[in-house]
Amino acid sequence: MVAKVWLVDDDLSVRESLGFLLKTLEYDVADFADLAAFEAATQAQEPLRGCLLLDVRMPGISGLSWLAEQGDRHPLLPVIIMTGHGTIDACRRAFRQGAFEFYTKPLDIEPLLETIHLAFNESEQRAERWHSQQGLQARFALLSARENEVMQLMIAGQTSKEIARDLSLSPRTVEAHRAAVFAKLELNNLAQLIHAWQQLNQV
Repeated sequence: MVAKVWLVDDDLSVRESLGFLLKTLEYDVADFADLAAFEAATQAQEPLRGCLLLDVRMPGISGLSWLAEQGDRHPLLPVIIMTGHGTIDACRRAFRQGAFEFYTKPLDIEPLLETIHLAFNESEQRAERWHSQQGLQARFALLSARENEVMQLMIAGQTSKEIARDLSLSPRTVEAHRAAVFAKLELNNLAQLIHAWQQLNQV
């Protein structure tokens, strides 16, 4: 998925003027009059990259309500809130719900452009972490139920003899499962396994 500026604002003049400016700066821009149109156009696509410029007051669901209820559907997409009705409470609410930045209208273009640049960099970093996480999940999914049991006890610090006793297996069988765990996860030692497990379970 190519990184884009996703612009959602019910004000046509904002979409036209801001969209034109961003396109002259060679950004790929997709604009929508409301969030329903944005979701309909993007629901079947890979995780979106770039940044989302999101107005607060629009027909249907508001920008802040959407951010709270559905923003996590786009984990790689920093959200820049724009509003003509900025209040301290709205600003606090936006940041609590994960907004990348908050601007009041009329927009100050230079800071906004700088923030878009930073948001694109943030999106790329999120994408790298996301792809790494996907790869980890795929490798851990290769483990059989028994291999997963052995792995959990390895992570807990048990020796092969202790694992064999707890699972009623022979030490040789446990060693075979240990070897399979390392091979399927493409790891070399217990320290790497613990690190990979922690990465997999990052919140």
